[in-house]
Amino acid sequence: MEKTLRCLAGDPTSHRLLFVAEHAGEIAGISSIIPRLGVDRPFYSFKRSRHTRHASRPKLTVTYETLQLTTDFDGYTELATLYVAPQARGSGFARLLSLGRLAYIANHRTAFDDRLMADIRGWFDADGESPFWTHLTSKFIDVPYDQADKLCMNDGHFIDQLLPSLPIFLNLLPETVSRCVGRPNDNSAGAVKLLEGTGFRRTDLCDVFDGGPSMVCETDRTLIARTVTAVQGVTAAALQSALVFGGQGADFRATIGLADWGSQRVSRDVVDELATEILTMARIDAEVMP
Repeated sequence: MEKTLRCLAGDPTSHRLLFVAEHAGEIAGISSIIPRLGVDRPFYSFKRSRHTRHASRPKLTVTYETLQLTTDFDGYTELATLYVAPQARGSGFARLLSLGRLAYIANHRTAFDDRLMADIRGWFDADGESPFWTHLTSKFIDVPYDQADKLCMNDGHFIDQLLPSLPIFLNLLPETVSRCVGRPNDNSAGAVKLLEGTGFRRTDLCDVFDGGPSMVCETDRTLIARTVTAVQGVTAAALQSALVFGGQGADFRATIGLADWGSQRVSRDVVDELATEILTMARIDAEVMP
Protein backbone atom coordinates (compact mmCIF):
# COMPACT_ATOMS: atom_id res chain seq x y z
CA MET A 1 0.00 0.00 0.00
CA GLU A 2 2.90 2.35 0.73
CA LYS A 3 4.19 1.85 -2.84
CA THR A 4 0.73 2.67 -4.18
CA LEU A 5 0.56 5.94 -2.25
CA ARG A 6 4.03 6.88 -3.49
CA CYS A 7 3.03 6.01 -7.05
CA LEU A 8 -0.10 8.17 -6.78
CA ALA A 9 2.06 10.99 -5.44
CA GLY A 10 4.23 10.82 -8.55
CA ASP A 11 7.25 9.05 -7.04
CA PRO A 12 9.26 7.84 -10.08
CA THR A 13 10.74 4.96 -8.06
CA SER A 14 7.34 3.40 -7.28
CA HIS A 15 5.68 1.41 -10.05
CA ARG A 16 2.67 -0.45 -8.62
CA LEU A 17 -0.95 0.38 -7.85
CA LEU A 18 -2.76 -1.89 -5.40
CA PHE A 19 -6.57 -2.27 -5.29
CA VAL A 20 -8.50 -3.72 -2.36
CA ALA A 21 -12.03 -5.17 -2.41
CA GLU A 22 -14.02 -4.91 0.80
CA HIS A 23 -17.04 -6.82 2.03
CA ALA A 24 -18.68 -6.38 5.42
CA GLY A 25 -15.62 -4.57 6.72
CA GLU A 26 -13.19 -7.30 5.70
CA ILE A 27 -10.72 -7.59 2.83
CA ALA A 28 -12.22 -9.81 0.12
CA GLY A 29 -9.27 -9.65 -2.28
CA ILE A 30 -6.60 -7.57 -3.96
CA SER A 31 -5.41 -6.79 -7.48
CA SER A 32 -2.77 -4.52 -8.94
CA ILE A 33 -1.49 -2.62 -11.96
CA ILE A 34 2.09 -1.92 -12.98
CA PRO A 35 1.68 1.29 -15.04
CA ARG A 36 4.72 0.69 -17.24
CA LEU A 37 6.93 -2.39 -17.40
CA GLY A 38 10.68 -2.08 -17.80
CA VAL A 39 11.07 1.24 -16.00
CA ASP A 40 13.11 0.03 -13.02
CA ARG A 41 14.16 -3.35 -14.47
CA PRO A 42 13.55 -5.37 -17.65
CA PHE A 43 10.46 -7.58 -17.85
CA TYR A 44 11.48 -10.98 -19.23
CA SER A 45 9.40 -13.51 -21.15
CA PHE A 46 10.05 -16.49 -23.40
CA LYS A 47 8.98 -16.14 -27.03
CA ARG A 48 7.93 -19.39 -28.71
CA SER A 49 8.90 -19.77 -32.37
CA ARG A 50 8.41 -22.55 -34.90
CA HIS A 51 11.11 -23.44 -37.43
CA THR A 52 11.24 -25.76 -40.44
CA ARG A 53 14.39 -26.93 -42.23
CA HIS A 54 14.73 -29.00 -45.39
CA ALA A 55 17.48 -31.22 -46.78
CA SER A 56 17.63 -32.10 -50.48
CA ARG A 57 19.84 -35.19 -50.09
CA PRO A 58 18.46 -37.18 -48.46
CA LYS A 59 15.06 -35.54 -48.87
CA LEU A 60 14.13 -34.80 -45.26
CA THR A 61 12.21 -32.14 -43.37
CA VAL A 62 12.40 -31.30 -39.68
CA THR A 63 10.18 -28.94 -37.71
CA TYR A 64 11.10 -27.80 -34.23
CA GLU A 65 10.25 -25.07 -31.72
CA THR A 66 12.45 -22.77 -29.69
CA LEU A 67 12.09 -20.45 -26.73
CA GLN A 68 13.96 -17.15 -26.84
CA LEU A 69 14.43 -14.85 -23.84
CA THR A 70 12.94 -11.46 -24.69
CA THR A 71 11.86 -8.13 -23.20
CA ASP A 72 9.06 -7.57 -25.73
CA PHE A 73 6.67 -6.37 -23.01
CA ASP A 74 8.85 -3.51 -21.78
CA GLY A 75 6.72 -0.36 -21.94
CA TYR A 76 3.38 -2.19 -21.61
CA THR A 77 0.96 -1.67 -18.72
CA GLU A 78 0.56 -4.93 -16.78
CA LEU A 79 -2.54 -6.22 -15.04
CA ALA A 80 -0.59 -7.92 -12.27
CA THR A 81 -1.64 -9.51 -8.96
CA LEU A 82 -5.16 -10.88 -8.57
CA TYR A 83 -6.10 -12.69 -5.36
CA VAL A 84 -9.50 -13.40 -3.83
CA ALA A 85 -9.75 -14.55 -0.21
CA PRO A 86 -11.07 -18.14 0.14
CA GLN A 87 -14.22 -17.03 1.97
CA ALA A 88 -15.04 -14.54 -0.82
CA ARG A 89 -14.57 -16.81 -3.83
CA GLY A 90 -17.56 -17.44 -6.06
CA SER A 91 -19.15 -14.12 -5.08
CA GLY A 92 -18.07 -11.99 -8.05
CA PHE A 93 -15.05 -10.38 -6.44
CA ALA A 94 -12.62 -11.79 -9.02
CA ARG A 95 -14.60 -10.03 -11.75
CA LEU A 96 -14.72 -6.78 -9.77
CA LEU A 97 -11.00 -6.84 -8.96
CA SER A 98 -10.07 -7.63 -12.55
CA LEU A 99 -12.42 -5.24 -14.36
CA GLY A 100 -12.00 -2.57 -11.71
CA ARG A 101 -8.40 -2.16 -12.83
CA LEU A 102 -9.57 -1.45 -16.37
CA ALA A 103 -12.02 1.10 -14.98
CA TYR A 104 -9.19 2.84 -13.13
CA ILE A 105 -7.15 2.92 -16.34
CA ALA A 106 -10.13 4.41 -18.21
CA ASN A 107 -10.44 7.10 -15.51
CA HIS A 108 -6.70 7.91 -15.65
CA ARG A 109 -5.98 7.13 -19.30
CA THR A 110 -2.87 9.28 -19.82
CA ALA A 111 -1.04 7.53 -16.97
CA PHE A 112 -0.93 4.23 -18.86
CA ASP A 113 0.46 2.77 -22.07
CA ASP A 114 -1.59 2.05 -25.19
CA ARG A 115 -0.93 -1.67 -24.69
CA LEU A 116 -1.99 -3.93 -21.84
CA MET A 117 -0.63 -7.36 -20.89
CA ALA A 118 -1.34 -9.98 -18.26
CA ASP A 119 0.60 -13.10 -17.30
CA ILE A 120 -1.51 -16.10 -16.31
CA ARG A 121 -0.19 -18.65 -13.81
CA GLY A 122 1.22 -21.68 -15.60
CA TRP A 123 0.28 -25.33 -15.21
CA PHE A 124 1.19 -27.26 -12.04
CA ASP A 125 0.65 -30.98 -11.50
CA ALA A 126 -1.28 -32.65 -8.66
CA ASP A 127 1.82 -32.49 -6.46
CA GLY A 128 2.09 -28.74 -6.91
CA GLU A 129 5.13 -28.98 -9.17
CA SER A 130 5.68 -27.06 -12.40
CA PRO A 131 7.13 -29.35 -15.10
CA PHE A 132 8.26 -26.25 -16.98
CA TRP A 133 10.27 -25.06 -13.99
CA THR A 134 11.55 -28.54 -13.11
CA HIS A 135 12.81 -29.51 -16.57
CA LEU A 136 13.85 -26.11 -17.93
CA THR A 137 14.23 -22.97 -15.84
CA SER A 138 15.52 -24.63 -12.67
CA LYS A 139 18.46 -26.00 -14.67
CA PHE A 140 19.74 -22.42 -14.88
CA ILE A 141 18.31 -20.86 -11.70
CA ASP A 142 19.30 -23.25 -8.93
CA VAL A 143 16.89 -22.19 -6.18
CA PRO A 144 13.37 -23.41 -5.29
CA TYR A 145 10.53 -22.03 -7.43
CA ASP A 146 8.95 -20.01 -4.62
CA GLN A 147 12.28 -18.40 -3.74
CA ALA A 148 12.94 -17.44 -7.36
CA ASP A 149 9.45 -15.95 -7.61
CA LYS A 150 10.06 -13.79 -4.52
CA LEU A 151 13.49 -12.71 -5.77
CA CYS A 152 11.92 -11.61 -9.04
CA MET A 153 9.57 -9.24 -7.22
CA ASN A 154 12.53 -7.21 -5.95
CA ASP A 155 15.16 -7.53 -8.66
CA GLY A 156 14.75 -9.53 -11.87
CA HIS A 157 18.23 -8.90 -13.28
CA PHE A 158 19.34 -12.39 -12.23
CA ILE A 159 17.03 -13.77 -14.94
CA ASP A 160 19.08 -12.17 -17.70
CA GLN A 161 22.32 -13.10 -15.95
CA LEU A 162 21.46 -16.80 -15.58
CA LEU A 163 19.07 -17.79 -18.39
CA PRO A 164 20.69 -18.39 -21.79
CA SER A 165 20.53 -15.65 -24.39
CA LEU A 166 20.62 -18.26 -27.17
CA PRO A 167 17.41 -20.07 -28.26
CA ILE A 168 16.34 -23.08 -26.19
CA PHE A 169 15.35 -26.05 -28.36
CA LEU A 170 12.13 -27.61 -27.05
CA ASN A 171 12.65 -30.85 -28.98
CA LEU A 172 15.70 -31.56 -26.79
CA LEU A 173 13.63 -31.36 -23.60
CA PRO A 174 10.98 -33.71 -22.18
CA GLU A 175 7.72 -33.42 -24.12
CA THR A 176 5.91 -32.23 -21.00
CA VAL A 177 7.81 -28.93 -21.23
CA SER A 178 6.42 -28.22 -24.69
CA ARG A 179 2.91 -29.06 -23.47
CA CYS A 180 3.28 -26.58 -20.62
CA VAL A 181 4.27 -23.63 -22.82
CA GLY A 182 1.29 -21.27 -22.83
CA ARG A 183 -0.84 -23.65 -20.73
CA PRO A 184 -2.69 -21.99 -17.84
CA ASN A 185 -3.09 -23.59 -14.45
CA ASP A 186 -6.38 -25.45 -14.05
CA ASN A 187 -7.50 -22.91 -11.44
CA SER A 188 -6.82 -20.05 -13.87
CA ALA A 189 -9.39 -21.06 -16.50
CA GLY A 190 -11.86 -18.51 -15.15
CA ALA A 191 -9.28 -15.71 -15.29
CA VAL A 192 -8.44 -16.55 -18.92
CA LYS A 193 -12.12 -16.60 -19.90
CA LEU A 194 -12.74 -13.28 -18.15
CA LEU A 195 -9.83 -11.58 -19.91
CA GLU A 196 -10.82 -13.03 -23.28
CA GLY A 197 -14.35 -11.71 -22.76
CA THR A 198 -12.87 -8.29 -22.08
CA GLY A 199 -10.88 -8.25 -25.32
CA PHE A 200 -7.57 -9.88 -24.41
CA ARG A 201 -5.98 -12.48 -26.68
CA ARG A 202 -3.22 -15.02 -26.23
CA THR A 203 0.28 -14.49 -27.63
CA ASP A 204 3.35 -16.56 -28.47
CA LEU A 205 5.03 -15.36 -25.27
CA CYS A 206 5.00 -17.09 -21.89
CA ASP A 207 6.26 -16.72 -18.33
CA VAL A 208 9.91 -17.67 -17.82
CA PHE A 209 9.24 -19.56 -14.57
CA ASP A 210 6.13 -21.68 -15.19
CA GLY A 211 5.40 -21.22 -18.92
CA GLY A 212 2.02 -19.62 -18.25
CA PRO A 213 0.42 -17.74 -21.16
CA SER A 214 0.85 -14.01 -21.71
CA MET A 215 -2.25 -12.16 -22.93
CA VAL A 216 -2.51 -8.72 -24.52
CA CYS A 217 -5.08 -6.11 -25.51
CA GLU A 218 -4.99 -2.56 -26.84
CA THR A 219 -5.87 -0.27 -23.93
CA ASP A 220 -8.65 1.49 -25.83
CA ARG A 221 -10.14 -1.79 -27.09
CA THR A 222 -11.08 -3.41 -23.78
CA LEU A 223 -14.78 -3.97 -23.14
CA ILE A 224 -14.64 -1.33 -20.41
CA ALA A 225 -13.01 1.29 -22.66
CA ARG A 226 -15.46 0.61 -25.51
CA THR A 227 -18.64 0.84 -23.42
CA VAL A 228 -17.83 3.51 -20.85
CA THR A 229 -20.51 6.19 -20.45
CA ALA A 230 -21.51 8.77 -17.86
CA VAL A 231 -24.21 7.87 -15.33
CA GLN A 232 -27.23 10.14 -15.82
CA GLY A 233 -28.97 9.57 -12.51
CA VAL A 234 -30.82 7.09 -10.33
CA THR A 235 -33.62 4.71 -11.28
CA ALA A 236 -35.74 2.09 -9.56
CA ALA A 237 -35.97 0.13 -12.82
CA ALA A 238 -32.34 -1.05 -12.88
CA LEU A 239 -32.24 -4.69 -14.01
CA GLN A 240 -28.89 -5.11 -15.81
CA SER A 241 -25.45 -5.57 -14.29
CA ALA A 242 -22.83 -2.91 -14.87
CA LEU A 243 -19.43 -1.86 -13.59
CA VAL A 244 -19.94 1.53 -11.96
CA PHE A 245 -17.01 3.64 -10.84
CA GLY A 246 -15.82 7.12 -10.03
CA GLY A 247 -13.20 9.18 -8.23
CA GLN A 248 -9.59 10.04 -8.94
CA GLY A 249 -6.38 8.65 -7.50
CA ALA A 250 -6.72 7.28 -3.98
CA ASP A 251 -10.42 8.26 -3.99
CA PHE A 252 -11.25 5.86 -6.85
CA ARG A 253 -14.11 3.47 -6.09
CA ALA A 254 -15.80 0.77 -8.19
CA THR A 255 -18.56 -1.78 -7.76
CA ILE A 256 -20.71 -4.11 -9.83
CA GLY A 257 -24.35 -3.19 -9.44
CA LEU A 258 -27.69 -2.83 -11.21
CA ALA A 259 -28.25 -0.32 -13.99
CA ASP A 260 -30.63 0.55 -16.80
CA TRP A 261 -28.65 0.96 -19.99
CA GLY A 262 -31.49 2.62 -21.87
CA SER A 263 -31.56 5.62 -19.54
CA GLN A 264 -27.94 5.28 -18.36
CA ARG A 265 -29.09 5.30 -14.76
CA VAL A 266 -28.12 3.12 -11.82
CA SER A 267 -29.80 1.92 -8.66
CA ARG A 268 -29.81 4.01 -5.50
CA ASP A 269 -27.80 1.29 -3.71
CA VAL A 270 -24.90 1.77 -6.14
CA VAL A 271 -24.84 5.53 -5.64
CA ASP A 272 -24.95 5.18 -1.85
CA GLU A 273 -22.21 2.55 -1.86
CA LEU A 274 -19.73 4.54 -3.94
CA ALA A 275 -20.52 7.94 -2.38
CA THR A 276 -18.93 9.71 -5.35
CA GLU A 277 -20.56 12.65 -7.13
CA ILE A 278 -19.51 11.89 -10.72
CA LEU A 279 -20.05 8.27 -11.75
CA THR A 280 -19.28 6.31 -14.90
CA MET A 281 -20.66 2.95 -15.98
CA ALA A 282 -19.44 0.24 -18.36
CA ARG A 283 -20.63 -3.16 -19.50
CA ILE A 284 -19.21 -6.31 -17.94
CA ASP A 285 -20.53 -8.83 -20.45
CA ALA A 286 -19.92 -8.50 -24.19
CA GLU A 287 -22.61 -11.11 -24.94
CA VAL A 288 -25.41 -8.79 -23.83
CA MET A 289 -24.24 -5.77 -25.81
CA PRO A 290 -26.84 -4.45 -28.28
